[in-house]
Parts: sequence; structure tokens; C-alpha cells
Amino acid sequence: MEASFKIQDFLNFRRVINNIDIRSKIFDLSDESDYQFIEAPRLNIYQKLTLCELIQLRELVNGTHFAIELNSLLHEVLYQESELI
Repeated sequence: MEASFKIQDFLNFRRVINNIDIRSKIFDLSDESDYQFIEAPRLNIYQKLTLCELIQLRELVNGTHFAIELNSLLHEVLYQESELI
């Protein structure tokens, strides 16, 4: 699956993914807890993910968020350095 987000939509999607209680799903023995439906409303994406896929998605989303924050910080620092020169 490939999706493009605006930054605010990405942050909302990340919040939704991080609010899923994976620990309770792991210990819940019912069949319904083996899957989670994920929705990205503005992209019309509606996916049924296994717990393993959900964990991988969470890692991907949080890694992407880290990269965005790092990129923003680097631009800020480099811009300040160029003003001093």
C-alpha cells in the first residue's frame, strides 16, 4: 500500500495508530482481536491488518515521524548557521 499525506493528516493518522492498544489485543484470545481495521479518511484507505502488520505499520509511521522531525531540525539549524555567516 502506498499513501501520500498532508502533514496534519499524517499526524492524525499517527495518533490513531499509536492509540491502538496492541498489548490488550495480544492477550485477547478472541478472533476479532487478531485484526484491526485501519482507516485514512481523506485517502479513502480502509485496510484490515493483522497484529504483525499493525506493529510494522506503527514502526513505519513512527520512523517517518522521526525523519520528519529530524529534517525539520536540520533545516532550522542550517538556516540559523547561514544567517550567522
